[in-house]
Amino acid sequence: MAWLEKKKNGRFWRAVWKKDGKKIRKTTTVEIGVGKKNEAKSRQEAQKQADMFELASTGKTPFNKLIDALRRTPEAYGMDSSIPSVRKYLANIPRTSSMSSERNRERAFTVFLDYLGDGADMRIDLLTTEICRGFVRKMLESVSRGTVGIYKVYLSGAFKRAVEIDDYLLKNPFAGVNMGAEAREVIPERGADKQEKLPFTLEEIRFMIHSFPDPWRDMVAVSFFLGGLRLSDVCKLRWDAINWKKRVVTYTEVKTRQKRVQPFGTKLEEIFDRRRKQCDGLEEYVFPDMAHAYDGSSKTGISTQFTALLRAYGMIEATGDAGKLKGNRKRVNQKSFHSIRHAAVTYFHGGFTDGRSNYSPEMIMKFIGHSSLEVERGYITASVDAKRPMEQSMEDAIFSEPKETPKAPRRKRA
Repeated sequence: MAWLEKKKNGRFWRAVWKKDGKKIRKTTTVEIGVGKKNEAKSRQEAQKQADMFELASTGKTPFNKLIDALRRTPEAYGMDSSIPSVRKYLANIPRTSSMSSERNRERAFTVFLDYLGDGADMRIDLLTTEICRGFVRKMLESVSRGTVGIYKVYLSGAFKRAVEIDDYLLKNPFAGVNMGAEAREVIPERGADKQEKLPFTLEEIRFMIHSFPDPWRDMVAVSFFLGGLRLSDVCKLRWDAINWKKRVVTYTEVKTRQKRVQPFGTKLEEIFDRRRKQCDGLEEYVFPDMAHAYDGSSKTGISTQFTALLRAYGMIEATGDAGKLKGNRKRVNQKSFHSIRHAAVTYFHGGFTDGRSNYSPEMIMKFIGHSSLEVERGYITASVDAKRPMEQSMEDAIFSEPKETPKAPRRKRA
């Protein structure tokens, strides 16, 4: 016979029974009553469900149909349903991520609710894998596979919470949706459905460092020479992160929250020293205007400024030069500030020369700050002294050329 137990911090009774000598546990739809009288009443109702669960485990009743019938039991007895609608559940998920992640998650929820229409007010436990698959297929018709993948990540995470934390679902309805399989069926002609992002060439890096206006020329240098720092990390670089005696920069990445220690060479030291002499000594950041803009509401605006510079110098196509993409897909620039990071990786792997690298893949990953899923590589420690020649080689690649001001790279005609 089945019995009941309370899950730690759980809201619902949990049924337990034995099958083939092993304990099986399933959460019922009956919420644990508050107070002795209400708890006893809820226990009585939960016991009925527990006995039905045990019966279903023998294979005499399709389990999914039994579950749906059980979930409707409280309503049949005139009791308030404790299971929220899809709309209500998504609206009450705690916000714990960064601001940009929250915006992406909110966008995913909004698009999904729009797709459901009136169906967004259905109980969350009635949401099926087929409904979720239909959403993914519909989105693939109008936006890129990468965007749909982001939607799926946030939505799947929400419904995984409904399974593992809130006990509203027995399984995640998005878990059975295979993005690759759906994309191959819906948009086979688009392949990966991804717009190519390119690294800057060394010629372009050199040109930007010499010819871009302040502070962008120095920001490009800081990013490239420190291994392709992201725009957020350059904007938020603090003076107290620089150790002049040891010639290292110690900072925590804005995106990953990982601590990094990077060496810098003589050329980058000159740039830091020049900028330090230009400030009044009270500035907290190396690029104070950019830091304040980043802390405000201009994160996107900073990136847009850089893109506008690239366009003005003919390093990317002007808006409107390229044709419209299928559906609501948005064309992205092939080069952006993040292309500096691509350039750093490409440089170390010999992509600008003969394809041969002077450094091991492990050392390159440690210098750039990329992680590896391979367990053995996770044990490799890269010291500052081991990375120092890598930074110096980057400076040499830029400043060993003739010192006349380089000209803007010519745009290639289609």
